[in-house]
Amino acid sequence: MPSTLARLYRVFQIIDPLLLIAGLIGVLVWWPDDVWVTILVLAVWAFGVVEYLNYFAIRLSYPASEWLAKVRQQRLPRLVKDLRLADH
Repeated sequence: MPSTLARLYRVFQIIDPLLLIAGLIGVLVWWPDDVWVTILVLAVWAFGVVEYLNYFAIRLSYPASEWLAKVRQQRLPRLVKDLRLADH
C-alpha cells in the first residue's frame, strides 16, 4: 500500500468513530417521530458501526457457512495488516 494511501486510511480510522458518535448524538437529539424512520436510521447507523469494526478492528466478512467459526478466531482485517506493512 502506498504511504499516502496508508496515511489517508489512518485518518479515516480516527475520524470514523467521531462521525459515528456525532451521528448517534444527532439521532438522539432529533429522534424521528415515525417508528419506521427510527428503525431505518438506527439500522443505517448500526451498519456503519459494523463496517468500522470490519475494516479496523476484527474481520467480520466471511461466507455464511463459515461465519461463526471464523469470527471466533478474531482475525485482523486485511486493511489493518496492509497499514502495518506500510509502516515498514
